[in-house]
Amino acid sequence: MYEAEKVPIGTLAERVKHIVQSSFDGRRIVIFSGGAKSDEKTVFDEVRAIRDGGGFGSIIGRNSFQRPKAEAVKFLNTIMGLYAGEKP
Repeated sequence: MYEAEKVPIGTLAERVKHIVQSSFDGRRIVIFSGGAKSDEKTVFDEVRAIRDGGGFGSIIGRNSFQRPKAEAVKFLNTIMGLYAGEKP
């Protein structure tokens, strides 16, 4: 169906956009669930893709709680900045 309808899904941002559009054409808040603990670059790239695709946020959980407190606070501040459109 995706190929027949030419729905772009080649990047994470395109897949996020499709999911948001599928949620009553963006009239519902879409929050993405996190996954396994990853390095900062991977998480930040995923956050950018979710933001760029129109997602409203993501559940970070273990990616912050499994870090020392000072590192976790810096990590979360960077994520909030990314969702606000800032560049780290």
